Amino acid sequence: MPKTSQMSGVDTKALLPWRWAESMRSCSLFWIPVKLGSIPRSQREWLLIFFTRLSRHLSETKGLETEHFMQMQAIEEEKRLRETFLHAMMQESPKLGRCWLPRGKQPAPPSDQELKQFAEKKKEFRPFDHAPRQAWWFLSRDGEALREHYLGYGGFTAFMLKSESEDMPPAPTVNVPLIIPKFLRADPRLKLLLEDFDPNKKRHIPRVVRNHPAMKQLFRVFDPDKIHEQTNVLMSPFREQTKEIFGVGLPRDLEYEGILFVLPRLASQDFFAYTDMEIRRWFEVFDVYINESTEDEGIVMACKDDLTSLIASIVEQMRREGYRYWEG
Repeated sequence: MPKTSQMSGVDTKALLPWRWAESMRSCSLFWIPVKLGSIPRSQREWLLIFFTRLSRHLSETKGLETEHFMQMQAIEEEKRLRETFLHAMMQESPKLGRCWLPRGKQPAPPSDQELKQFAEKKKEFRPFDHAPRQAWWFLSRDGEALREHYLGYGGFTAFMLKSESEDMPPAPTVNVPLIIPKFLRADPRLKLLLEDFDPNKKRHIPRVVRNHPAMKQLFRVFDPDKIHEQTNVLMSPFREQTKEIFGVGLPRDLEYEGILFVLPRLASQDFFAYTDMEIRRWFEVFDVYINESTEDEGIVMACKDDLTSLIASIVEQMRREGYRYWEG
């Protein structure tokens, strides 16, 4: 007989391939096995479709935006991934920050004995074994492209959190009529500029300028709308929240002030190792946490709210469409 959770009424088999930690009370915790680093095409396809549908649903129903991160080490140690990262850098606008590794896993500086071994070439020096862990945060809002580029290598993390734009008051509109002399409006050159001019859209660039042959290549690389959007993202208060909550052990010095964000790298056991109060504090930063965990040999997903019914419905729809998850 299928096992049904008493809390949500969802048949746990309906969640497969996701496993649900039903004993966890501070959040909804899920895990899925993934062959990280050498992920099979079928696993990757299934995960890309699942996360696209999950993020779209939570965006439409709860107003959640997704922030995407990637470990610097994962990018540097995989040639194909590094090439992808460098090629897409202008579009994805990565920003560097620090990682928080729980349970005292932070790398330590080399000892005097190790330094001697490195100097005598008796031991290979691996910089990532001793340097603080760092991660890239992508200002790009194209979540599907980011997941396509970085999912499956073992260094991917994503937050889903409340959109700040919903709480911001609308920009004031200009009600004063724009007065331009008739003789100027009759000038064919100015007429082209005024065709789609709107005084309430200060950053809008007229079509005639965008479509000019000399400007097309420039706008292909530097899109003013995207630059403005990414500037707003960079000002998001969630960055400071990550520093306050996950940067507890960092000294409050000039280096700390320069850190853009602190990214938690959590495994499933971390949700059992910390108190309910500490975990609830984590969820002040995000509503949904997704992390590729090499410790778990898969992906961990933790949710502030009970999303078992939503996950089951997405999985069931994918089954009906013929998608099967091969666990390897």
